[in-house]
Amino acid sequence: MNILMISDTYLPQVNGVATSIYLSKKYLEMRGHKVYIVAPVRPDDDENTLVVPGVPFPMEKQHKVVFANALKILEFAQKNGIEIVHSHDPMALGIRALKLQKDMKIPHVHTYHTLMAEYRHYVPPPFTPDRKTVEEFSKWFCNKVNVVISPTEEIKKELTRYGVERPIEVIPTGIDTLEFSTPAQKDIRKMYDIPANATLLMYAGRLAKEKNLNFLSRVVARYLKSNKAAWFLIVGDGPERKDIEKYFEDEGLSKRVTFTGYVPHDEMKDYYKASNLFVFASLTETQGLVVLEALASGTPVVAIAYKGVANVLKNGEGALTVDVDEEHFYESIQRALEKRDELSRKGVKYVEENWSMNAMVERLDEVYTKAIAEGFIDFYMPSVINTSLQLKLVTLFRKFI
Repeated sequence: MNILMISDTYLPQVNGVATSIYLSKKYLEMRGHKVYIVAPVRPDDDENTLVVPGVPFPMEKQHKVVFANALKILEFAQKNGIEIVHSHDPMALGIRALKLQKDMKIPHVHTYHTLMAEYRHYVPPPFTPDRKTVEEFSKWFCNKVNVVISPTEEIKKELTRYGVERPIEVIPTGIDTLEFSTPAQKDIRKMYDIPANATLLMYAGRLAKEKNLNFLSRVVARYLKSNKAAWFLIVGDGPERKDIEKYFEDEGLSKRVTFTGYVPHDEMKDYYKASNLFVFASLTETQGLVVLEALASGTPVVAIAYKGVANVLKNGEGALTVDVDEEHFYESIQRALEKRDELSRKGVKYVEENWSMNAMVERLDEVYTKAIAEGFIDFYMPSVINTSLQLKLVTLFRKFI
């Protein structure tokens, strides 16, 4: 089948949604399908992506606020014989996907990647929406598609609570275990002047408020002070970077804390493999792909068991899961390093058996097949959505994972 994925984020941007789309495209095409993309960016070698215009998001320069021409998207879809549209963004491009659904009379699948209500703080006053507004908008959008895909049971429950009545299928983003099982291509420690014998802790993700990095920084700082041969590798970038840098500088630890900035996803396995332990304290993840990627690379994990992370990790199977307690987290770092070899073996096996991309894409293929069998769902779509929703939600983007 010919599939069109529409998203406000894609590679080379570094986030969970972009990774999910890339992997789905890769594995769907391995199964014989053709996948096209509409997004504000694209990899250099991807000729099947229509790049739509946008301006950099003020607080996140690598992301864009999209201004897409619906006619160009329609022409692109018609030219490539699109049979089904799969949206990954309920905002600007999500609305374009609804229009395409109606114009071409094709089925529409939507993945609700992120609990949008947790990201309202990115919308500056006076436009910051209240939680109820976000929930109503989510319900409005999801009830207009054939099938909603939820990465976790938790999100499915939330959407059901909002009043979503369309079928909701839980399909987590799988892990490209083939990629993460291959040997490292770069010597990361040498690149960043990290001693070969150092105990290296690693974090990967956006440097943002919702990632609970103040908590993580305090715990890691305590460990670095207690272990002079320990280093901390921070992979990613974001609005909190300067504050985190200042914190470690004030603690007298800046020489043993390395900030890499954004790293291409296809290089991430080298960073995981260079590290002794992956540490993660986010309280807003819908799934937490990075913790599974770390395990697939053979790097044990210590993470707070909350929301999506609690759904994907199993304590003792490559990871030690902890409460929101600094003492518990600190002690778990020590225990995980003591049991590193055992946890490493268990983690690789756990991801292969439970979270491989092959298994997840097979389920996605089944969803597409059922949606095409159901066919186009007609719906009333006003030319203008409720004005109060527009004002409150126009800059609310759910891509920050």
